[in-house]
Amino acid sequence: MAPPWPEIYVSDSERRHGFDAAADEYRRLLDIYTSLGYETLILPKLSVVERADFIVRRLAADPKHRKHDPA
Repeated sequence: MAPPWPEIYVSDSERRHGFDAAADEYRRLLDIYTSLGYETLILPKLSVVERADFIVRRLAADPKHRKHDPA
């Protein structure tokens, strides 16, 4: 999950609610996903490239996301 980060958070025509509302929604979603048994990972506060690398590494490490050999 990507938490709202005050350093990069902006309101615009697509994101009309403020930071406090975004933080509340993030906490609600985190609680709901956890209560439903989902494994939640918090996206670390890194550069865009480093965040993308983090996601790729996590997916590669999880056997559910590895490509199956059709042989």
